[in-house]
Amino acid sequence: MPTLFLHVGLHKTGTTSLQKAFFDNRAALERQGALYPRTGLSPKPVNWGHHELAYALRHKLQGTEMWQALRKEADDAGLPNVVVSSEELSLLPFASLPGSAAFKLISNIFEGYDVRLICYLRPQAEMITSLYNHHVKSVGEKRDVLEFLAQVAPRLDYQNYLNVAAHGLGTDAIEVRLYQKSQMKNGDIISDMADRLGIDLTRGFTLRQTSLNSGLTREGLQAMLEANRRLAGDPERLKAERTAIVERHRAPAFYRHQLLSDEMLQVIEALYRNKNRQIARRFLGRDEPLFALSSEAEALA
Repeated sequence: MPTLFLHVGLHKTGTTSLQKAFFDNRAALERQGALYPRTGLSPKPVNWGHHELAYALRHKLQGTEMWQALRKEADDAGLPNVVVSSEELSLLPFASLPGSAAFKLISNIFEGYDVRLICYLRPQAEMITSLYNHHVKSVGEKRDVLEFLAQVAPRLDYQNYLNVAAHGLGTDAIEVRLYQKSQMKNGDIISDMADRLGIDLTRGFTLRQTSLNSGLTREGLQAMLEANRRLAGDPERLKAERTAIVERHRAPAFYRHQLLSDEMLQVIEALYRNKNRQIARRFLGRDEPLFALSSEAEALA
């Protein structure tokens, strides 16, 4: 039975670097039995994931047609593994396909395939910081981090998302992996996903030495936030200043930048402690905290 792997992110878990690596090495993947399909690839520049497959699920008819096209491409390729990657799938469900309907649609279209959903999670406090950094850098965010937190709070309830996906695909189809350096093979997501897929990266792969979509340093974040506020009405000047700030203040891959107070960090950890533990119980078979505690800088840009 062939396997359909759905890599759903989450956002800010190295998805861009992974998608670029798999996109650039499609031929090498195919030689090792894995299809990184063309169906659903984003037409936008510097996007290498299957985001159109996610967006199609905003409408049942469009979603059905695009996922049926993916099924045809997968069947025609005749390879044992098919790998779809889009962090936009972590935003399901959309209003037109509520609850687990989108996941059931995928499961029905791929009857005869073993469907596996792979989801990388990181501690919620880290996720807030990384999302905020990204929105300030790339989206023009002008609010402070606490105002921003109110908007993204629903995306921090990992348990709800995984339970909905499990209702549509089955609990055994859900694979939870941890986006922490100490928990991934070689400390990076490309090696970790390749290991899960049985892919040997030494056989014909060309990989970048630097990560994509990296964040900003503390100084860069402050400079960008000030520019977003000052130049909100002048998009051309803002674009030029944004480019300059990113070049001057690009953060290294394992850069830690604590935006939240110690008190707020404790509140967030306490808020999700039980939900995270239930994830560990249901999907990992472990009655222990979901995220490993470590003194090393686990936060990933």
